[in-house]
Amino acid sequence: MHELYTVLAEYYDAIYRKRAERVKKEIDFVEEIFKKDAKRSVKKVLDLACGTGIPTLELAERGYEIVGLDLHEEMLEVAKEKAQQRGLNIRFLQEDALEINFENEFDAVTMFFSSIMYFDEENLQGLFNGVANALRPGGVFVADFPCWFYGGSDGPIVWDEQNGNERLVITDWREVEPAFQKLHFKRLVQIIKPNGDTKAFFVNDELNIYTPREMRLLAREHFSEVRIYGNLKRELAPNDRSYWLVAIR
Repeated sequence: MHELYTVLAEYYDAIYRKRAERVKKEIDFVEEIFKKDAKRSVKKVLDLACGTGIPTLELAERGYEIVGLDLHEEMLEVAKEKAQQRGLNIRFLQEDALEINFENEFDAVTMFFSSIMYFDEENLQGLFNGVANALRPGGVFVADFPCWFYGGSDGPIVWDEQNGNERLVITDWREVEPAFQKLHFKRLVQIIKPNGDTKAFFVNDELNIYTPREMRLLAREHFSEVRIYGNLKRELAPNDRSYWLVAIR
């Protein structure tokens, strides 16, 4: 489990190159949420499941005081190196998002790259409780999650990426259990060296499927206001392919 975040951490940015290219637009949208939905000025942000810091560094470069938290040391090492290269002062913590114990410390908490899908209903309640405690009054929690109907073809998707002089051949596919609202995300990553040597890694993660209505109902127990937006706009349309949970303390 979680090979993508451990043995493949050094390849994560290459695998998600296309998503990383969209991150500026995503942070533009998140900043709009900070300004129009939060009930306080947002200056200090906790980025949960920050991984290699793709959104974390973008927020820091825009002047926010950032704490990045992730479960996996390998991902944090990559994030720390990138932050150092860019001259950014970011505090990184290795910790489980379910075990955070901050009290009234942050103006905003973020969780990107659909990381919220790793939490089942019971753990999601624990996550929301910890986030609400970490937020100052009027602070906002922002997390993205996908519409699983639009996850692409149910058949394999294959593409290539380059990581230095190594070639990555990546194959993704998924299996959905609608009755249990589980999505089995499977990925085969083949790393081809310049001399032709090849290593292969198999990722098999179980994710949880939530509808916007379910996410809103679950979050309402912990926040004063809960909104769901779609497709980088502050409204929700019937055919949106991605969602944004916006929960205000």
